[in-house]
Amino acid sequence: MNDKPTAIDGLQGVSDPQVESPPPVLRRIWRGIRGRLVGGLLFLLPILVTLWAIVWLYSNLETYLIDPLARLIIWKIRGAEPGVELPPWFEKYVAPLIAVLIALLLLYGLGFLVHTRLRRAFDWVLLRVPLISIIYNGVRKVVQAIDRKPGEQRPQRVVLVAFPHPGMRVPGFVTATCRDVETQRVILCVYVPTTPVPTSGYLLLVPEDEVTDLNWTSEQALQVIISAGLTAPPAIAYFKTNAAESSFAAASAQVFAPPDAQLPHPNLPHREKF
Repeated sequence: MNDKPTAIDGLQGVSDPQVESPPPVLRRIWRGIRGRLVGGLLFLLPILVTLWAIVWLYSNLETYLIDPLARLIIWKIRGAEPGVELPPWFEKYVAPLIAVLIALLLLYGLGFLVHTRLRRAFDWVLLRVPLISIIYNGVRKVVQAIDRKPGEQRPQRVVLVAFPHPGMRVPGFVTATCRDVETQRVILCVYVPTTPVPTSGYLLLVPEDEVTDLNWTSEQALQVIISAGLTAPPAIAYFKTNAAESSFAAASAQVFAPPDAQLPHPNLPHREKF
């Protein structure tokens, strides 16, 4: 007999390196590193989003308000003293700073005109200009809905609607109510904002009996949308109550059932027809 080990016997004693799992110490180290990385990301993400929003707002203000005011200041100074050459630091730093102060003073002064006759006259003129009145009236209503005085509750209703298809629900804000001409059912105009910029979204017309009132405030809903769900409250009114569901099902059955159809009594057994 040949007692020499063959090549197959030698391969049977060798274990596959891909099958071996890493030692428990390495797994604990990797879990610790991964937890630290996720914690650092969660710590940094709100700061980055806040800085991004501030930079976006300042860049728009700089393009459309601060730079024109700074150029106007430089033009006025050069017009008053034509022979004087302004230093570069004045044009780069001082003039924009003066423009920011002028913009703040301008906004502060406009705040006194909010509840005056001049504001009402301005609204009266813009609301009667074709095409401009549509845009101005829509923006004005949105600003009025967002504006809230201290101690005043915002008349805004937060609901859940089936979007983008049945089986999924998203939070939305009720902006207006309508009524169907034929059935007299209440139709809600629901604005569904998108993540992470809630200023862009969708407008949905949804029957009132097909939405679910959310137990979140408008501030909580906005925080959840901006944070992509990271700040979601622990409790949510996602499903309707049994009473509401049964009443809605009965109403739907009465509307869509044939005239001669008879619904079975709930206490009697239902027999199938073959």
